Amino acid sequence: MESTITTSSNGSTWEIVPANTIAGIILAVLFFYLFFRHMLFVLMFMDVILGWLRKFGWFPKRGKRRKTIIHWVIALGLFLGFLAVAGSAGWLEFIPK
Repeated sequence: MESTITTSSNGSTWEIVPANTIAGIILAVLFFYLFFRHMLFVLMFMDVILGWLRKFGWFPKRGKRRKTIIHWVIALGLFLGFLAVAGSAGWLEFIPK
């Protein structure tokens, strides 16, 4: 089973292909962590419209917003840092289409 990520930037399409299983697992875990944190980050700004979400325990309360932003930045940094390190180490291949 091959796990790839396809993305596009500046009109070019790229495919990120892990060279080994460990790199693929790390890439998937960091992507899901970034996705989850990004979802919470977006929901935090939607609370003006969706105020009823505050009754749920998993939604960031007023005192937890800075923590949510910090975790989002950490998740983004870890994901992009791994892409940079794994790309230079040869663990991932960036293939233009």
